[in-house]
Amino acid sequence: MTRSKDNLAFNHRTNRMPHKWKIVGINFDHFHMGDLLRYAHEHPTEVVPMPEGPKIFETVGPWEDYATPSRDMRLIIAMNVLGGLPDRVQRHPELFVLGGRKPTEVRAELERLHQRRAGERTFEYHRSDASPFRLTVADALARKAGFEMGYNPNDCVEVRWAAREGSDEMQPCHRHAPEDQRNRMAQYRVWFREARRPPR
Repeated sequence: MTRSKDNLAFNHRTNRMPHKWKIVGINFDHFHMGDLLRYAHEHPTEVVPMPEGPKIFETVGPWEDYATPSRDMRLIIAMNVLGGLPDRVQRHPELFVLGGRKPTEVRAELERLHQRRAGERTFEYHRSDASPFRLTVADALARKAGFEMGYNPNDCVEVRWAAREGSDEMQPCHRHAPEDQRNRMAQYRVWFREARRPPR
């Protein structure tokens, strides 16, 4: 999979924003998905036990090796930061060097640039049948809600990448988490929606 660098225009070290915007995308940290595909192929009927509550973020064994709750939460946080930058510029223009331009003008420019670049930047992942599938950053951003339930190693890689049920993308998928695990994930979903780790 091709990495996309998260490079926001705002320089937190100097509290400055250059006049030439450079918003590239998000770092999708799912490199171990190839290991998951191998694991699913070698253990087609084995169910990885799911820890209870906050332990989904800190455990050992196959869940720790192949589940991605921490990574998916970081991905959601990155999406929130990227999507919230234009509003942040408008609400707190004192934090940015706008070159004398109005915050509303800069916000509009950022939104246009974000929309264009998110549609241009692409990456690939390999589906359950090992076929490559290409997504744009815009596709991934539109799937943010799906990543709230996409970290279980008992699900196929298509579910992990928040593919839409019934889509062509989902056709190779034949691996699903048990119902009791999905029910618990639904209870924990608020942690991901609000992008906050639960207390231990």
